[in-house]
Amino acid sequence: MSDLRRELRLWDLVLLNVVAITGLRWWLTSAREGGYASLPLWILAFLCFFVPSGLAVIDLTTRYPQEGGIYVWTKRAFGDGHGFIAGWCLWTNNLIYFPHLLIFTVGNLIFMAGPKSAHLEHDVVFMALLSFALFWIIIWMNVRGLRYGRWLNNLGAVGTWFPAMILIGLGAWALLRYGSATPFSAAALSPVWGFGTVAFFAQICFAFSGLEVGSMMSEEIVDPRRNVPRAVLISGVIITLIYVLGTTALLVAIPQGSIGILSGVGAAIAAVQEKMGFGSLAAVSALSIALGGIGGVSAWLAGASRMPFVAGIDRYLPPVFGRLHPRHGSPYVALLVTGGVSSLLILVGFWGVSVEEAYLFLADFTIVVYFIPYLYLFAALLRLGPPQPAASEGVIAVPGGWMGNRLVGLVGFLTTAVAIAFAFQAPEGASPAAFAGKILGGCALLLFAGWLLYIKGRRAA
Repeated sequence: MSDLRRELRLWDLVLLNVVAITGLRWWLTSAREGGYASLPLWILAFLCFFVPSGLAVIDLTTRYPQEGGIYVWTKRAFGDGHGFIAGWCLWTNNLIYFPHLLIFTVGNLIFMAGPKSAHLEHDVVFMALLSFALFWIIIWMNVRGLRYGRWLNNLGAVGTWFPAMILIGLGAWALLRYGSATPFSAAALSPVWGFGTVAFFAQICFAFSGLEVGSMMSEEIVDPRRNVPRAVLISGVIITLIYVLGTTALLVAIPQGSIGILSGVGAAIAAVQEKMGFGSLAAVSALSIALGGIGGVSAWLAGASRMPFVAGIDRYLPPVFGRLHPRHGSPYVALLVTGGVSSLLILVGFWGVSVEEAYLFLADFTIVVYFIPYLYLFAALLRLGPPQPAASEGVIAVPGGWMGNRLVGLVGFLTTAVAIAFAFQAPEGASPAAFAGKILGGCALLLFAGWLLYIKGRRAA
């Protein structure tokens, strides 16, 4: 894979992590469903999931800095078959994740257009077609290589920071001037523990996932053993502050019951802006949020396409997947196939359901599929153990030796398993059996298809 071009530097990686992980839509989910009680859940998810995943990614990236990330680490720990399934789940999850993120992005573009366009948020055909058009612009930029695609990622990260800083600042101003729009008390910080709370915690953990996306492109990173760990630490601080402070600001700005699922951040800024009596910050912020969504799609498209790319090189998928563009040096076949399959899912995903139903189902389904590779991530850390002294040069291992390795691996694995189990809870008004059955059946079908592809590829290799 020496023909890959090393385009990503430290701050490209920091911005990549921020735009890939930070979803302002998770502010809406946490503030709308959990209120102030979601704040301790953010901290718990940070300690039980985000920190272990960051330590595991740093350890395994500096140990095996090859293209493919979790695909490579799982192969090292459990063999080629498990490596293929881990990569397959990462890839297919993103095929479903793109429509989910694009719905949110288009929802904010509609909000930016003003109240006269608000009805378009419920127009399934319009939402699907605009999502489709945006997606192929992003694909085209990435086919031209990371030299161009990284600017979508970087612009998306700035688009994430801008509304975050605006809302946090306005929330602080509104708190001092008007008090909190959502009533606050010490008791409001205590989650009511039950089935629903743990299910909601699964979504909070999912919001913290994605630190492995940079390592999927390790051979396209300048000095990955040095820059990946530094990027994980810097972006980890930024992401956590955005989530905790942003959720608080959202609750301060507007009442919990008024938070919408697609455009609530822009609505919160608009509410405070109206009280202050100036400007059009809400529309500008909605545009920035949409840019953040576009950057997020670009980041995950770049990372996910490396899975079929390396599988094509290993010949578990047809070798054409391992081709690089003769001019741009990008894995263009993997990118185009990823785009084509996901485009079908964008159109099919809207068929026969409302926009909100599609959004909620895609959110829970992606949690389950995406967290399967995370089980592999922590299991690989446990299986490989601390690096041997002879092979430890340049490796930044999990602190604490054998005990630290076990603690991080077990906490991360168990948290991920709990998150998967409780992602099957149906939203209000949906049939629990039908909802769980759709997710379980879809996962079983994906895993079975992946295993058949691996068997066929192994026989052909």
